[in-house]
Amino acid sequence: MAAILALASAVLFGCGDFCGGLASRRIDALRVVATSHIVGLGLVLAVAPLMADHFTTDALLVGGLAGVFGIVGIALLYRGLGRGPMAVVAPITAVNSAAIPVVWGLVFGEHLSAMHVVGILVGLSAIALVSRVPGHAGPIPKGLVVESMLAGAGFAAFFIAIDAAQDATAPWPLVGARIVSVTLAIVTVVVRGGPLLPTRREGVAGIVVLAGVLDMVANVAFLVAVNRGLLSLVSVLASLYPAGTVILARTVLRERMSRAQVLGMVGAIGSVALIAAG
Repeated sequence: MAAILALASAVLFGCGDFCGGLASRRIDALRVVATSHIVGLGLVLAVAPLMADHFTTDALLVGGLAGVFGIVGIALLYRGLGRGPMAVVAPITAVNSAAIPVVWGLVFGEHLSAMHVVGILVGLSAIALVSRVPGHAGPIPKGLVVESMLAGAGFAAFFIAIDAAQDATAPWPLVGARIVSVTLAIVTVVVRGGPLLPTRREGVAGIVVLAGVLDMVANVAFLVAVNRGLLSLVSVLASLYPAGTVILARTVLRERMSRAQVLGMVGAIGSVALIAAG
């Protein structure tokens, strides 16, 4: 069940990131983050009392810490997706967001079977293959690579922090995370000046709302998955989200897919099967 939920979160994260990245090509990425996270906060507040067994302030505090890391990750990711090839930015981010929690989990006592280890290695290889961009003109800007890696580190820290929350309090940690991220995003946008919410003339309000809904549902699926399985395994499966982003970029934006990327998609499916069977 944990593997299925983690995979579902990957699909939802990939679709949400595509929507957020697409909106960030027309308006500032922080405005996209602020608006989408307001939507996500409203959604999780509605379902938290129905899902959680009990509420604790510790859950909100742990979630708040995760929210600090999460907003760094999502802001840098949306910025990168908005100004560079999605098929470059998403996979580079995913490598860090997958690898760091794996190392963390192993250092702090998680034990993996041989099949789990193989599945993780296949998953990381799949992420690397998906990141190979066909026909990209010129070198990828170093700043874009650095920002993508920092985005991945932010997501990894979010995964690690949210894993520390008590199982019975889910999804209250996500409420704490969204309260912090919404506050930070709104303050930053206001300080920088300009409008906060997308305007009708900008034509991206619908896709930003959709990004917020998809991202929050993905986060809930991830939180439930990590409560039922190992962080090192769940984080790898959830970090397969670039497959969804790349497919949508290919379908909607006509970005090309190479044979290596197709092979990476197959490898991602194999990784899921190995981790679930282990």
